[in-house]
Amino acid sequence: MNDKEKKKMYLTVADLSTMGFAMVIAIVLGLIAGLYLDTRFDTEPIFTLLFIFGGILAGFRIMYKTYMRFFSEGKSDGSDN
Repeated sequence: MNDKEKKKMYLTVADLSTMGFAMVIAIVLGLIAGLYLDTRFDTEPIFTLLFIFGGILAGFRIMYKTYMRFFSEGKSDGSDN
C-alpha cells in the first residue's frame, strides 16, 4: 500500500467517523434550541419536540450525504471489485 492509498484510507475513515458526531451534535443543538424557545414563550413541550425531531432529521440527512459521497467515490475509482 503506497502513501497515496494510505492517505485516502485515513481520510475515508475520518469522514465516516464524523457521521456519529454530526448526528449527536444535530440532536443536542435541536434540544437546546427547543428548550430555550419553550422557556422563552412558555410553551412546554412543543418547541422541544419539534426541534429534537428536526435535529434527528438533520442528523440523518448528514449521514445520508456522507454515505452517498463515500459510495459514489468508490464507484468512480474505476475498480470493478
